Amino acid sequence: MNSKITLVIPVYNESEEIENFFEQLKKCNFDIVNEIIFVDDCSTDNSYELLQKKNKDYNNIFTNVKFVLLKSLKNRGYGFSIKKGVDVSSNNSIAIIDLDQTYKIEDLNDIAAEFIYNQNFKYDLISGQRDINIENTSRIKIIGKTIINTLANFCFDEKIKDYNSGLRIFNKTKFIKHKHMMSDRFSLTTSMTITFLSENYDIKFKDIKYDTRTGNSKLKFKDFFRFVYTIFSLLFYYRSFKIIIPLLVPCLAAFLIFLTKDISANNLTDKTVILFNFNFLLIILLFIIDRINKIK
Repeated sequence: MNSKITLVIPVYNESEEIENFFEQLKKCNFDIVNEIIFVDDCSTDNSYELLQKKNKDYNNIFTNVKFVLLKSLKNRGYGFSIKKGVDVSSNNSIAIIDLDQTYKIEDLNDIAAEFIYNQNFKYDLISGQRDINIENTSRIKIIGKTIINTLANFCFDEKIKDYNSGLRIFNKTKFIKHKHMMSDRFSLTTSMTITFLSENYDIKFKDIKYDTRTGNSKLKFKDFFRFVYTIFSLLFYYRSFKIIIPLLVPCLAAFLIFLTKDISANNLTDKTVILFNFNFLLIILLFIIDRINKIK
């Protein structure tokens, strides 16, 4: 089994951080990480040119490590960049990290050692677990994370506190098998966690440090709604019973109450018919989704 790791790093307009990141990268355990793939997501600054120069320099310095630079011809998103890097990677173990220095190379080294040596590839995903607070994350992100964490934990009967850490190591084969279910945008990491949980893959979380990002966040307000939509649709697909049953029970109870009243009054009202149709459609939808999941 290949005991090396490919590190995939998505990049978009990070020219001010590239120099500092490469300095930090010197701390990387290159006995484990032997391939580093940067994926430039059609940056509008000179990130790509800086990465070209740095990759050339570091290829000469660290001759046992392969530095690769890819470029998307159109801005397609964080998740798409990671998928693109994974597709061309040489190893079956993939690590991802952001270039904005919110995550530490030392934590990457710890998780890499845990994934390969301590756990001997027993886990399909080992993800960093951050302490999210107002000092390192905006309020709107905290609210979004809280909503998603609460709903996802309810659906999976888990107590996970960080579904979308951008520092993680995972099995390439299993990632590629389900990557069509994962977002091309910022919610890739959350959708990966949910997908791996749904497939009953082995997941482990490891506490890591998390700092306020340097530079400006690339997350736009509309990305929040994309994020919520993606996660809700995944949960609806994978855990339809958990989503639909809490809605179906009160609707079914309301139908029975109105039906009883209509029978007593010997008059079938429109609202009773509407409630019947609504409950019937929910039940049909529930069974259709369940069948789809059984044959996928």
